[in-house]
Amino acid sequence: MRPLQICFALFLSAAFFSAADAVPVGRTLEWKAGGSIVHFDGTLHAARGYGCSDCHPSPFLMKKTSARMKMAEINAGEHCGACHDDGEAFPAKRPENCIRCHTWE
Repeated sequence: MRPLQICFALFLSAAFFSAADAVPVGRTLEWKAGGSIVHFDGTLHAARGYGCSDCHPSPFLMKKTSARMKMAEINAGEHCGACHDDGEAFPAKRPENCIRCHTWE
């Protein structure tokens, strides 16, 4: 393959993967966090134009993990807090926003 063809192929690959949905549309991830269940709706993020490469591999690995996120870490700008900081998205650390991600049993 010639260099120009390789560059074009890489460009198309990057365009395809960056347009991929953040978690398949129609799928919601849920996990227990203390006395609540956290919901991550890929459809909402995809509808706002976010794709896999916006969150993976940083701030999230592209594999299921047993590591638990702590609200103190999120409030410090890690994990979800990388965007949910009152800059790009609603601030996770404001108490009135808890129900946007958490439901209680």
